[in-house]
Amino acid sequence: MSREADLEELYEGLMLLVRRSRERSAEFHPGLTLVAYTLLGQIGARSGTRASDLASTYGLDKSTISRQIDQLEKAGLLRRIGEQPGRRGQGLELTAAGAAALSEAARSVRATLVKSLVEWDDKKLKSFALMLKRFNEQVSNIEPE
Repeated sequence: MSREADLEELYEGLMLLVRRSRERSAEFHPGLTLVAYTLLGQIGARSGTRASDLASTYGLDKSTISRQIDQLEKAGLLRRIGEQPGRRGQGLELTAAGAAALSEAARSVRATLVKSLVEWDDKKLKSFALMLKRFNEQVSNIEPE
């Protein structure tokens, strides 16, 4: 296969993965939308993250993020912290309910991975994990065209 064909196959595989993630998000993390799961995961990983940080990370308008944050706050999954002026300046952290929902969703996703990769030997699994990590690190440093 040529490099171009390999890149096309990779592109198609990534698009299928994204599409399946969206389609099955209710199964993977019941009670959470894909957006809610993603935002809670980011906030859980970096407590104190601000709405403006999330907007920058995901390339979204601050008002879009603010609406999502408001919904998660009303659902009792996160709270605002800090005394910085303006709602977008306040840090965010998970509540106990948010941490539990995120933990349960992560458990569900991991269980699906276990089922999906049961036939892979340890060497192939490790290789895939390392390549995916490297890919994600490199992609995060590239500016979109």
